[in-house]
Amino acid sequence: MGPSLWALTGFAGWTLLLIGAMIAYRIPLVLSMRKRADAWTRGREVDQAAVMTRLEGAYANCLEMLPIFASVVLVAAVADAEAITAGLAGWFLAARIGQSVAHIISVHHLVIFFARFPFFLVQVLILAYWIIALLQLG
Repeated sequence: MGPSLWALTGFAGWTLLLIGAMIAYRIPLVLSMRKRADAWTRGREVDQAAVMTRLEGAYANCLEMLPIFASVVLVAAVADAEAITAGLAGWFLAARIGQSVAHIISVHHLVIFFARFPFFLVQVLILAYWIIALLQLG
C-alpha cells in the first residue's frame, strides 16, 4: 500500500477514533440512566460537556472532507498516478489531525484563526494541487 492509500486509511481510522470517543462518553451515561439513549438526536439541544460538542464538530468536519480526499486518492490510484498524491498524503493527514485536535481543544477565535483555519487551508490547497495535476493527465 502506497503513502496515499495509507493516508486514506489513516484518515478513516482517525474519523473512527473520533466517533469511538463519542461512544465511550455516551455509553456510561446511558447505562447509568443519567441520559436517555436518544438524548443525542440530531437537531436537539444537548446538555453535555463542551469538549464533547467540539468533538462532534471535529467528527463532522472529518465527514465533510473524507469523501473529497478519498475520491482524489482513489482516482490517482485507479489512474496509476499515485505519485501525484504520494508526496503530500502524509502532510494532508497530519493537517486533518491537527485541525481536529485544534477543534477539540478550543473554540477561541485566535485558535480558530491561527490553528484550525491554517490546517484546513493546507488540506484545501493540497487537494486543489492534486486535482489540477490529475486533470492534466487526461
